[in-house]
Amino acid sequence: MTGEEKGEMTTSANILVVEDDRTLATLLNDILSIDGYRVTQAGTGNNALQRAIQAPPDLMLLDIMLPDIDGYAVLDSLRNEPKTMHVPVIMLTALRETSNKLRAFDLLANDYLTKPFEGDELLARIRIHLYHTHSSLRNPLTGLPSGRQIERAIERRSSSGDSWALLYLDLDHFKALNDSYGFLLGNEMIRLFTDAVVASVREHGMPQDFVGHVGGEDFVVLTVPSRIHPLCQAIFRRFKETVRQFYSKEDLDRGSFWAMGRDGIRRWFPLVSISIAVLLPERMRLPVTFEQISHHAALLKMRSKGVPDNCYMIDGDDRVYFGDGSYHLMSIKQEVS
Repeated sequence: MTGEEKGEMTTSANILVVEDDRTLATLLNDILSIDGYRVTQAGTGNNALQRAIQAPPDLMLLDIMLPDIDGYAVLDSLRNEPKTMHVPVIMLTALRETSNKLRAFDLLANDYLTKPFEGDELLARIRIHLYHTHSSLRNPLTGLPSGRQIERAIERRSSSGDSWALLYLDLDHFKALNDSYGFLLGNEMIRLFTDAVVASVREHGMPQDFVGHVGGEDFVVLTVPSRIHPLCQAIFRRFKETVRQFYSKEDLDRGSFWAMGRDGIRRWFPLVSISIAVLLPERMRLPVTFEQISHHAALLKMRSKGVPDNCYMIDGDDRVYFGDGSYHLMSIKQEVS
């Protein structure tokens, strides 16, 4: 691991320390903070679960003996929740028996360290687990769950029997902007878009909502049907407030930029906008597989991309909803009810 990689992780990684001994919790906070980590703390198992689901940490240090539910129950719940199943967990406990270690590893703990511990050894273990997690389970640009993690989250929702919704988000004209302004600015726009989506879900979604980065400019959000309109409108609003910084004054005034199209011909493109396809799996014929959901969402996304400006379409709904709170139906604009 290079010093640069270590620096990136220590300046951005958030570690949740679950420890009811205040003296030890303070010591851990000092050790981690000095090494550059951001630290949050929980003194009970239930509080740890609540914090982890609301804002999944990059790594968790988990004691086993807690005043309410024990660390095993916490770990089991984490591994059965799509938002936290990928979070590396290091058990930090006074229990030294092999049976305790085996039980923790059976529940998919990533590591097991007994008290008393050496601070340097703890930091070394944290660094290696963060490195492997970010390189294999998360998108390297945004830090969001990707690949198999998204599949598992969708499969979990599909088998739950609960009503849920999948938002498939895409940036229109992003490739043209990437080619015209350069990939570094394009990466910054992806990060800004990530921030807009995550902040909107945190503010207007549910604690169990899931955000994943499919790749490129494609993202997914798993939520409940009642949150569709508030989430989409919040994402549009946050993105619009900050995206102007990426364009030259001339392009902003014109409302378009000059770039090469996929066909190899240079022309004017509208400024980057967001298209969201909203899929309600309960409207599909059962049983619903991950492949069916993915294919159906992709088709719906292609329809939404044919509409200019920020917009979203809901499967089974003839309306196209816009960022200004209106919708389009049969060439008539009406207010969203």
